[in-house]
Amino acid sequence: MNIENTYHDELTPLMRQYFKIKEKYKDEIVFFRVGDFYEMFGKDAITASNILGLTLTARDKLKDNPIPMCGVPFFAASSYVEKLLSEGFKVVICEQIGDPRTTKGIVEREVVKVLTPGTYLPEGTKENIYLMAAYSAKDRTSEGIKKKIGIAIADITTGHFIVYGSDKSIIDEIERFEPKEILVPKSFEDLFKFEKLIYQKNFTFLDDWKFDYSIAYKSLVEHFKIVSLKSFGIEDFDPAIQAAGALLKYLEENKQQTQFKQIKTLNLSEFMLLDASTKKNLEILSSIHGDKEGSLLWILDQTRTAMGTRFLRNALSCPLLKKDEIDRRLDGVETFYEDYSLRESIDHILKDFPDIERLSLKIKGQSINPRELKALAEGLKKIPEIKRVLLKNDSPVIHELSNLLYELNNVVLLVETALSDNPPMSINDGGIFRDGYNQTIDELRSIKYQGKNLILNMESEERKKTGINSLKIGYNKIFGYYIEITKPNLHLVPSHYLRKQTLSNAERFETLELKELEKKILGAEEKLKILEEELFRQLIESLYPYTEQILKNAETIGYIDFLCSMAKVATKYGYTRPLIDNDEIIEIVEGRHPVIERLIQIGKLPDQTFIPNDLKVGSENQRIIILTGPNMAGKSTYMRQNALIVLMAQIGSFVPAKYAKVGIVDRIFTRIGASDFLAKGQSTFMVEMIEVANILNNATSKSF
Repeated sequence: MNIENTYHDELTPLMRQYFKIKEKYKDEIVFFRVGDFYEMFGKDAITASNILGLTLTARDKLKDNPIPMCGVPFFAASSYVEKLLSEGFKVVICEQIGDPRTTKGIVEREVVKVLTPGTYLPEGTKENIYLMAAYSAKDRTSEGIKKKIGIAIADITTGHFIVYGSDKSIIDEIERFEPKEILVPKSFEDLFKFEKLIYQKNFTFLDDWKFDYSIAYKSLVEHFKIVSLKSFGIEDFDPAIQAAGALLKYLEENKQQTQFKQIKTLNLSEFMLLDASTKKNLEILSSIHGDKEGSLLWILDQTRTAMGTRFLRNALSCPLLKKDEIDRRLDGVETFYEDYSLRESIDHILKDFPDIERLSLKIKGQSINPRELKALAEGLKKIPEIKRVLLKNDSPVIHELSNLLYELNNVVLLVETALSDNPPMSINDGGIFRDGYNQTIDELRSIKYQGKNLILNMESEERKKTGINSLKIGYNKIFGYYIEITKPNLHLVPSHYLRKQTLSNAERFETLELKELEKKILGAEEKLKILEEELFRQLIESLYPYTEQILKNAETIGYIDFLCSMAKVATKYGYTRPLIDNDEIIEIVEGRHPVIERLIQIGKLPDQTFIPNDLKVGSENQRIIILTGPNMAGKSTYMRQNALIVLMAQIGSFVPAKYAKVGIVDRIFTRIGASDFLAKGQSTFMVEMIEVANILNNATSKSF
């Protein structure tokens, strides 16, 4: 049955337009633009009003079967979209693409974007927004049949596109990146119904044909404008190609315009895998209650920029396994730690530094607004100063960072020459360009502003001619300019005044002179708007060649911010540089739990003193420690503390200890506390046995 017939056969043109679009998006919530609102109708309105707390009203109330309706202001839609996405819905944005002022009949509308948990980028977010696709296949080897997993990751905050293969489980790879949405074939749906429930992840099940190898391969070479995938090193790994192709297809279908520059491969041998249990029990990115406060991230995050915050979160999720890489980070942290002037100068410059990574992607997608472009220029203007401050230090690591930064003075000059000092948020608001930038703009502005003075002069003259002191000339978008006269003064209205509109307490009129002046003013305003929009698009296009350099600057700024943050934390809390080694010995002298120590300091835990303690494990005679004691004696704290110190060392951070020697570990496993997955048919004992089995099956001599 046609969805229109759910309500009634006699629909208005607007409703016919809506239901025609809704027919294609039956399972999504359609935000249908009507003037300054996104309206929702029918079942969408009933669902959305309950979730968003909106007042449910109705369209065509006088008819036998009115259509439920609710709406939100278009300029405040973000918070409502986020709420719906968090509840597992997808949101379809349907915009007016025709101009209501020039369109005869109903304004044309079309779907411009479909927002999903993995494709929606909230304003001001400092987190990576990952969309993952996964596909598994069986690989026949000399050792028998093994399952291989192909993974593709799209990061819409940075424009990175990562493709790799793994012999871990899909759940392990999900925990590595914590994507907002995971795409898998429909044939996998039964396998993931429990994972979806237990791990509270957003799985989207796609038709299996979208993972077809030939279709996927073609999508990749077309998107990246290449002949073959050999240059990216994934030519021979079919599951990864299939996952990547399905991911691109999903973005295309949802009208996401992200243009990825290249495929990055992930060498899993360079990064530690932290499974779900370890992340949860060690409270790395969030506390056990789901808050940032009380987590390791909370302690270490002294970053100033969105790029720095993202770098830190990624570092905590993927600790390093290569000694040289860890030492390089520690060298950088130590330089900022020892050079107070360098640390304070960089910290000051990075304060209020814009998210140039995200803004560069907005240039690529032609979605940047004038105020954001101005902010981008302000950020790029600071690059020469950052380089100058860095070069004051003699450290080779710091000089290398300086050399990675591009001074884009020509970009700054282009933007500052063009844009006004306080440009608008929207290109439709006018006032984008500064006076003197374009002669035609200046001329049209002159007509516009003179017109306003002419209106005021006309108002004054008409008051004198008619003797009506309360006469005023007003304007609205529907009726244009009008002369308004209150009803007690209607007997004084001249005969050449033409009635335009009747109000409860006044009448509105027009004259031939006013109509001519209106035509002149509005014509100039319309031309001005069209010209400014066109010139702004041209300005954006002129910046395309610089986007890669801006992205590289963003990457370097994020790394500098990370190093500076680690140095600030080390200085503030008395941390020391760990000694990194490739042997299997871990020795910690007077170690402290970083989070508990801080919670005590700020009064969130009972007033007591944290007693530093030691650990030495990994030698031939000391591979295992049996730790006993009464309840609340601190056994779990001791275990978590040392695991966190190891993890901190391997992300390149100083650690809360008097001395720490860390033999690089390949995995950190935890089995702490009691929990159950009753929905999955697992008791506390069963969960414990499964987690212990995971440790026994995957731990090596270098695991902690």
